Amino acid sequence: MLAVTRDAELRQVLADKSDTFVRGNAAANWWALREGRVDPASSLVILLTQVGSLLAKHGPEHTRCRAPLQRHFTPKRVRALEPRVSSLAARLLDDLDGHDTVDLKESYAWPLTVGVLTGLLGVEDTDAPVLGDIARRLFELQDPGVYSDAYAFIGGLIEHKRTRPGDDLVSALVIDHGPGPITGQAHAELSHNLFLLVIAGFETTMGALTNGIQALLNHPDQLAVLQKGAVPWQEGIEEILRRYSSVSLLPAVYTTRDTTLGGCDIGEGELLLLAYAAAARDPGAWEQPEVFDVARGSRGHLAFGHGPHFCLGAPLARLELEVGLRSLFTRYPRLSLAPGHEAGAAPVASWMMHHPRRLRACPGASRLPE
Repeated sequence: MLAVTRDAELRQVLADKSDTFVRGNAAANWWALREGRVDPASSLVILLTQVGSLLAKHGPEHTRCRAPLQRHFTPKRVRALEPRVSSLAARLLDDLDGHDTVDLKESYAWPLTVGVLTGLLGVEDTDAPVLGDIARRLFELQDPGVYSDAYAFIGGLIEHKRTRPGDDLVSALVIDHGPGPITGQAHAELSHNLFLLVIAGFETTMGALTNGIQALLNHPDQLAVLQKGAVPWQEGIEEILRRYSSVSLLPAVYTTRDTTLGGCDIGEGELLLLAYAAAARDPGAWEQPEVFDVARGSRGHLAFGHGPHFCLGAPLARLELEVGLRSLFTRYPRLSLAPGHEAGAAPVASWMMHHPRRLRACPGASRLPE
């Protein structure tokens, strides 16, 4: 098993059109699994074999499976969510008033991003804790039962939208299949792609928002640049996505033949992990990559991927980050990390994701809307 850690090589793998690097079918494509050299009951193997969404598709099959999502997950649908994002942020910020200290991950980043997701998918707000629990258990990679729980929830959601469709993304995807029950391969593909939406639509953005708040509180000079309007929030968010992406590693692509990548000889059937966080710190791609500089001009980073697998949810994530961060620091301009928490809390227990388990902060005086 190898990891692709440099920007240029990661781009090469992600945009490959030579079928040297492919996704999916781990049992055939990963030599160590097909030859019995890894435990088929390990958390990594279960992940590779249970998640059959767009992330595990390649070439024409990926294009075919992505088309329905691309057709319905449109800029218009994202723009329609902006009032929900703004109203959710305002209500959550109201709830912070009067508190000396709060956990901004639990009280703000989590309910904001999961609340947007429930609106996008047409899920009842009361089911938000279920989505959060599924995401947490998946990325911790310690509970194989999460997959059956997730697909049971998604199966119920599909049937609910088939009989009582609404104006939401899941309903649109279900309606595509026509009247009557959705069965067989069609049901499996829809379930896998909804699984991807549930996971990628919440955990990654929640982590990026938490990381962004922590980064700006740890770099008050950079926060001041944004608050004064010297650099637009949109530009600062791109630097947050580059330097403090919530996605550290994602599995996986496999080599179909002996090849060379970045001067390294790689045999056929090797599993490659996609090391997004490492690529964001590649000095060959970024000048002083460890430095957090909101005026850097960071568009072109790989936080949303690259090539055919570029994240469909990127516009929505950017919207949530802009509204979430701007609203928070406008409402609480004296926001600061709680004493003893300046260095940040321990990270979540996941080798795929990186964000703190909690983010204790002092809101300070609220600047209420006039």
